[in-house]
Amino acid sequence: MERPLSPRAQAKKNQICEAAKKLFLELGFAATSMDAVSREAGVSKQTLYGYYDGKEALLVDVLEQLIQNLAQERFFAPPVPLADRTQLREALKQIAEAVVTSLMQVEYLALVRVIISESPRFPRLGQLFRTTVPEQMLKRISSLMRQAQERGLAHFPDAESAARMFVGPILTYVLLDGLFSPATQPQAPSPQQIEAVVDLAMKAMAVECV
Repeated sequence: MERPLSPRAQAKKNQICEAAKKLFLELGFAATSMDAVSREAGVSKQTLYGYYDGKEALLVDVLEQLIQNLAQERFFAPPVPLADRTQLREALKQIAEAVVTSLMQVEYLALVRVIISESPRFPRLGQLFRTTVPEQMLKRISSLMRQAQERGLAHFPDAESAARMFVGPILTYVLLDGLFSPATQPQAPSPQQIEAVVDLAMKAMAVECV
C-alpha cells in the first residue's frame, strides 16, 4: 500500500499533472516527451521520475484526475423521487442539459480524442474511461427509468434499454457537433433541440409495451 504524500509532495505532483495534461491535450500522447513535461512543470527530470517512471503512468494519472472531476457532474447524482410525469420530464431535461454541458467541454472532447488514439496501445485507458463515465451515466439514468416504471409513469421492456434510447440522441450532438466537428468550439444543441429529445422520449415511454 502506497504511503500518502505530504501536502508539499502532493502539490508538486499536481503541478506535474497539470503540465502533462496541457501537453497531452495540445500535442497528443505520442508527441509529448518526459523532457517536455519536465520543462513545462518547471521541475528537474530527477523530480519528475521520482513521481512517474514513464509517460504512460503519467497519462493514466492525468486521465484519472480528469475523469474523476467529470464524475462530479449532475448526471451522476442520485435520482430524485418522482411523483408524476411532469417531474419525470423535468428530471430527464436536467440530465440532458448536464450531459451536453459536461461532455461538450473543449477539454473533455480533447480527453476523449486522446483516449481513442491511445486505447489500442493502452487498453487500460479505454477501460478506465468506460467504467467511470459512460457506465456510471447509464446506471444513473437507468435508476431513474426504473423508478418511473415502478411508479407507472413510463413503459418499456427494461430500464437500461430505456436509458440508452434516451441518451443516444443526445450523444449524437456530442459526437457530430463536438468530437468530430471541425469547428474550434463545439456547437451545443439549443434548448429547443434538447426539449425535442425529451419530448420524443416521453412520448415513446407513454406507450405501454405489448
